[in-house]
Amino acid sequence: MENQRIRLSKMMLKNALMKLLEEKPLEKITIYELCDEAQLNRVTFYKYYGSQFELLTDIENDYFRKLEEILTGDGATGEDCLCRMLEALLDDEEHFKVLINALPDKNFSTKLFDLPTIRKQLDMAIPETFSEEEREQLKLFFYQGGYAVIRDWLNRDERESPKKLSAFLNGIIEKMLQF
Repeated sequence: MENQRIRLSKMMLKNALMKLLEEKPLEKITIYELCDEAQLNRVTFYKYYGSQFELLTDIENDYFRKLEEILTGDGATGEDCLCRMLEALLDDEEHFKVLINALPDKNFSTKLFDLPTIRKQLDMAIPETFSEEEREQLKLFFYQGGYAVIRDWLNRDERESPKKLSAFLNGIIEKMLQF
């Protein structure tokens, strides 16, 4: 169990990285800049993280834990589940915009759509007539395409409601699997 000082130091580092990611890409952020922004020394940083990439992974994992808690709350399925995920993204829009624009597409999209609740819904939507390899390819196709649509949606100033976008994404999946 982490004590309060450790949690505070990590939170300061995470907040500093998120702020710096608004200004420039991760690979251009130095540990020195990060520690300066967090007002912590480098020894403290290296006590918890080996690099800014590890820190970003920790931030990412925090958000995925939160999303999973939201999605497993009351057993919603299908479109409702996707809608709740989109609503959660909007609830913390500022941070998610930074994350989706800072992380490699394939990794983030796979983690986003591979949340157990979302993955279960997609698994149920893909007919058993597809081989395991075809199922994996279809999931990758939906992950990447769905993620691109969600990223575009989140980056727009004017956007449709989470309910409308989740209905659209679910409709695409249903129509594509009818062939």
